[in-house]
Amino acid sequence: MLSTTAAALGVTVALASPASANAPSEYVPWLQSAAAQCSGISASLLAAQIQAESDFRTNVVSSAGAVGPAQFMPGTWATWGVDADGDGRADPRSIPDSVTAQGRFMCHLYSQTSAGVRNGTLRGDPLDLALAAYNAGLGAVQRAGGMPSGGEYTTQTQPYVAKIKAFEPRYRSLNGPTTTLPQVNAGLDFGSLEGLFF
Repeated sequence: MLSTTAAALGVTVALASPASANAPSEYVPWLQSAAAQCSGISASLLAAQIQAESDFRTNVVSSAGAVGPAQFMPGTWATWGVDADGDGRADPRSIPDSVTAQGRFMCHLYSQTSAGVRNGTLRGDPLDLALAAYNAGLGAVQRAGGMPSGGEYTTQTQPYVAKIKAFEPRYRSLNGPTTTLPQVNAGLDFGSLEGLFF
């Protein structure tokens, strides 16, 4: 019906599809590798998160002191930072290091929020809550029993989650076959860090 009406009016109708975007090529293998660290976290989600955090810029420093593409605060970097490219230092401005650490941290947050939803201490979508925890801290999510609200949680954290969810479909092509990378210096043990972020 719509196409017949459009043809009669001489109008071309384009089917709506999500806008596509490409992450900068130097990010792609690291996004895919970082997402492979756990189930539930995708390369497209990590790319959307970096777009929201820094628009893929490496030398960004926020007014609060967050550094690099994934915008790590120094204290958080001290726990989650990793020398993923093996150059001898963990650098939050380095694409390999920052993206790998972002994946590690998001895997931890997602495991915590998933467990909270399963045991009834948290309400909401575990992935949304993990994104909120990346922005506001896991303690804020736990104290709220779900998505934090009020004050900066309403004006910053909730829009942050919504923005990443809106960006994510643009990067879904990243969720295909992964690119082989050099061995990542991971040594990941999310269980041993469970009590650090309450």
